[in-house]
Amino acid sequence: MKILIAYDGSDFADAAIDDLTRAGLSGEAEAVLMCITDAWELPEIIDRVTTSGGKVSQENAELLRRHVNDALENTRRLAETAAAKVQALFPGWSVRTEVRTGKPAWEIITFADDWQPDLIVVGSHGRGFVGRAILGSVSMKVLHESRTSVRIARERRSAVGDPLHILIAVDGSQNADLCVETVVGRNWPEDTEFRLITADDDPASRPETAVLDLVPEGKEDSEEAKAWVERVLNSPARRMQETKRSISQNCRWGDARRVILDEAIDWKADCIFIGARGLSRFRRLLIGSVSAAVAARAECSVEVVRMVHPEG
Repeated sequence: MKILIAYDGSDFADAAIDDLTRAGLSGEAEAVLMCITDAWELPEIIDRVTTSGGKVSQENAELLRRHVNDALENTRRLAETAAAKVQALFPGWSVRTEVRTGKPAWEIITFADDWQPDLIVVGSHGRGFVGRAILGSVSMKVLHESRTSVRIARERRSAVGDPLHILIAVDGSQNADLCVETVVGRNWPEDTEFRLITADDDPASRPETAVLDLVPEGKEDSEEAKAWVERVLNSPARRMQETKRSISQNCRWGDARRVILDEAIDWKADCIFIGARGLSRFRRLLIGSVSAAVAARAECSVEVVRMVHPEG
């Protein structure tokens, strides 16, 4: 597995590194710890080198070079310290650093396009001393524009030692299936608990009506309802049960974004796995706007699983 970790020295970035231990990741992986400094964003430097006509004197050019070199050296030291922490947490990983200067989101995305990691890890937001924040609005840009799965990592709220709670959003789409397979493929502690959550916000057309609370007792399930339950909930549940894990299911009425976020709070989820998009004949649920809203608003970590096509 190849993992790209964006780091900026903030508390949020440190929380993202700690969150790696709760992601079910393999003991063997290739990781790149990436730090970016936006050296040209410091106005005091620009003010000191600006001259009429836009020309830069040799003296000022040297000043700029020293500034960029100093910024890169600071960033390099920051990256090496963070990489050492990752290496200590995962002794079996191959960890290296990547230090760049430029626009953070652009550097992360272009590097990922070339290196093609399986997962990009960013903190929810933050600002380090190396320049502009690489986490925050940048993390959302990476989420929207990267070609791979992205984990928006947040500090754990549950007590140390409590079982992990992993919430998986499903809707019957291929992306939802990929979420389940991603979770199944991870190495979780034995006491980890899993839950499938699905929602529908369109009461006008609902084969799943018979399985929800609004249905009067005694109403017979239609074949369409049975097919919906089988595809959306029962099939992924059986896949999870093959791993002999504790798995529960919940199906709620309401806006998908709100349902998933509320379930995460009520169940005290440590992470939500959700497809980057999903469009199935059973109802649309995990469209991009849903996964983006969940990633932005959740109080726990969110891993947005993206289906990578052969053409990239």
